[in-house]
Amino acid sequence: MKIPALILLVATVSLPPSASSALELHPLFTDHGVLQQELPVPVWGTAESGEKVTVSFAEQTVSAKADQKGEWMAILAPLVASAEPAQLTATAGEKSIVVSDILVGEVWVASGQSNMAQSVSRTFQAEATGKEAEEGKFRNVRLFRVPVAGADERTETVNAEWTETDPASVSRFSAVGFFFGAGLSEDRSVPVGIIQSANGGTNAYSWINSETRDKDPAAEETRKYYAAALKAHPAARAKYEKALAAWKEKAKAARAAGEKFTTRSPRPPQGPDNPKRPSGHYNAMIAPLQPYVIRGAIWYQGEANSRVPFYPGYRDLMFALVEDWRTDWAAASGGKTERRDFPFYLVQLPNFAGGSPEGWPGIREQMLRFWQEGKNTGMVVAIDKGEADDIHPRDKKPVGERLARFARANTYGEDIVFSGPIYKSVRIEGDAAHLTFDHTGGGLKSFDGEDLRHFEIAGTDQKFHPATATISGDGLIVRSAEVPEPRAVRYAWKTNPEKINFGNEEGLPASPFRTDSW
Repeated sequence: MKIPALILLVATVSLPPSASSALELHPLFTDHGVLQQELPVPVWGTAESGEKVTVSFAEQTVSAKADQKGEWMAILAPLVASAEPAQLTATAGEKSIVVSDILVGEVWVASGQSNMAQSVSRTFQAEATGKEAEEGKFRNVRLFRVPVAGADERTETVNAEWTETDPASVSRFSAVGFFFGAGLSEDRSVPVGIIQSANGGTNAYSWINSETRDKDPAAEETRKYYAAALKAHPAARAKYEKALAAWKEKAKAARAAGEKFTTRSPRPPQGPDNPKRPSGHYNAMIAPLQPYVIRGAIWYQGEANSRVPFYPGYRDLMFALVEDWRTDWAAASGGKTERRDFPFYLVQLPNFAGGSPEGWPGIREQMLRFWQEGKNTGMVVAIDKGEADDIHPRDKKPVGERLARFARANTYGEDIVFSGPIYKSVRIEGDAAHLTFDHTGGGLKSFDGEDLRHFEIAGTDQKFHPATATISGDGLIVRSAEVPEPRAVRYAWKTNPEKINFGNEEGLPASPFRTDSW
């Protein structure tokens, strides 16, 4: 029988709304993910306004009600580590979402600029690591890679998902982040999830929140710089577009001629359309992760801050950044989780001949102060892992493993040596400077058995001369025939101190340092 169109329309309209058709989970809750152990776990997403959502996982069932915006959040009680794949189910009305192969263990964020973004495929260890991934060595390590984006306001979600560690996913992922996670998983015998949120060429100001950008004294140089950049942007943008068009023509001609074209494209100027603008990456690449519960963060960045006017204030800007992350991670739960001073460990810049002669050593010192003067902060030394002619050194596995060692001691309480020697004090006696160190481990050492390199000493004239450094117990005696009345010592205080050989018995290199404040 033919039903009149009007009756059909009324029947359609009078049906109840599609049951739970709006139910969604945040992309951090996808197959192959890792949930943090030992802490309350927020699970969140969207649904119909007013709808009840039930979440089930690991013999727990919790519920939440979607607010007027359709947003909901349920909190799982602390979980126990497990490498047994499990299912997480979210249900609203007649609709359910099932997320499979979920492990419970340790979750860390890996952030920063290009040396954190640099993939395993671009390291010395690429081939061997790919084979190990194919053999299933890293089955308990899971990866989540945040797409590069920028925004002026906090965003809520990202277009990404968790992946298992097969050769392809490992090859694309942050090398430092992956080797940190793999080392931690092996040494702690626990599943590890690493969230990569990094982009090359970014100043630390890209990763602070908007309030810090606009009001914090630590961001004063950022505000000055960005105001000038905005003023210059129209002309800079026009110049960039002209250069980009010329670059594209050259690339097209090279392809047509069958020639290689390796010239990099021109970089867009800083301005309102640049994803690297102040707070841009924070709003688009960090805020959407909150409040996914993490154990802590690792950070490899600073190259873009290693010049005037940025490097002198790097420690303070990083303190502000860490405070942003810690505060906002808790605030994003709407008060359902407590604020935690979660660990934040960074990589000190390695040797590189192209660095600023003033800023490169200066920012290393700022990084050391970040560790020494911060709360639950840390630093690992990479002065021996750089390359003179490449700002992106390829020996990334030791860097990731040093971060894992630092975390094992300082986050997880293992009784292990986790740092190379760190300058502690100086005492002048006659023509010699007597230095003491923390983190000497099994003893100070010359890695190659040769004289210790890269020590300098100065008198009251503040002119530094090459010096000999002799190991004496847990300290050094430094002197130079050219400086009969020494006043200050510096070690590796240059952009590219090659053939580093000063460290401890555990093979961990000493941090560059100076005893003066000249």
